[in-house]
Amino acid sequence: MTRFLHVVLLALLVSSCAAPTTVRRAEGPSPTEPRVRVLLAEGLERAEITAAEGVTVSAGAVTLLDSPGASTAGFTATGPDIRIALEPAGRVAAAEGPITVASRGKAALVFEAVSYAGTLSILADAAGRLSVVNTLPLEVYLEGVLPHELGNPGADGFDALKAQAVAARTYALARIELQKTETYDLYAGVRDQVYKGLNGRTKAASSAVSETRGLVLRSGGALVKAYYSACCGGHTSDIRLVWPERESAEYLSGVRDNDGRNPGSFCAEHRYFRWRYSFSGKELGDMVRETLPKTLGVDPASIGEVVDVAVENYTPSGRAGSIAIRTTKNEFRVAGDKIRWVLMADPKKNRILPSIMIKIEEITEGGRLVFLSIVGGGNGHGVGMCQGGAIAMSKKGYTYRMILQHYYPDSEVAREYP
Repeated sequence: MTRFLHVVLLALLVSSCAAPTTVRRAEGPSPTEPRVRVLLAEGLERAEITAAEGVTVSAGAVTLLDSPGASTAGFTATGPDIRIALEPAGRVAAAEGPITVASRGKAALVFEAVSYAGTLSILADAAGRLSVVNTLPLEVYLEGVLPHELGNPGADGFDALKAQAVAARTYALARIELQKTETYDLYAGVRDQVYKGLNGRTKAASSAVSETRGLVLRSGGALVKAYYSACCGGHTSDIRLVWPERESAEYLSGVRDNDGRNPGSFCAEHRYFRWRYSFSGKELGDMVRETLPKTLGVDPASIGEVVDVAVENYTPSGRAGSIAIRTTKNEFRVAGDKIRWVLMADPKKNRILPSIMIKIEEITEGGRLVFLSIVGGGNGHGVGMCQGGAIAMSKKGYTYRMILQHYYPDSEVAREYP
């Protein structure tokens, strides 16, 4: 029996005998506006989606379950086969994924206490672990990104929001192109862009998205690699020295975060512009015995006690190019952004170091390291736009186009779709 027939027969057996109601949708995107697929969660044993106005659950073009009232759809899987239980209707169905859940009304779908526009898809791997993907128009997605990536910079920071909208749109479009053969385009967290659906949307962020609709950054005709971070500490990073494994670009070679006339940095008022973390020798030893194996893949038994930590070289932006960790058994070299995962800010909370713009201060006694301080600047990888600097530039009267030109030199704002 073909999978299609299996799904049809199963749906007829376990769902209501009434014909499925047509799903009412809010006005969709223009024909040229892309849709984006955002991975919300993965590796789940169970997933649950609710909607106040009912749901339609389908596999491809086949409607499996349909409920007109407030409903909850629960999902579990055995291998690639996904079982769906619809409450309070008490109906069940099963099919191979992806399974798509759409709201029957204008009310949003809710997953793990977050509301989402568009549809939610459930996929299962061979082990029966579930993933949840939100598919929605790109502009609506951006409204769920800006409040969590830039916050609310105030009325005089509006051009920073517009710059963020263009950068985030450019980043998302590049990922859509790169991931078109995969099951999702972007992660919903810091691995790509922080996205929290409809939760926390602000009028200012939505206006910034609307006023820059369809605008992206291009350089040499290609989409810019629109990386950004919270605070550059006074100088943005050269991508080649932070992520040597990634494709480089001249507009990501690093810029000083000022106007070239005044010595101060645009991001100087950011709370992470300068910072310090300190550890006892024992705390540091416990840390690296956990982080070095994870980051470099070394044998924990080969580490020993920490004797010395030193920055070996600095990049032109003032960041550590590499560090050397000398122990009683070996010496380990850590380069680029991996330093942040080895020298962590708070190992117990899995908080990595804010940046690699660092200096090391040590106290030793009898050849043993007893105390270490990491003095640093900035927050994030530092590549591309400095969000703290962008807010300060906006408050000084710079337009969003000027902000983008500062952080992505030799790029231009272009319209991707109407």
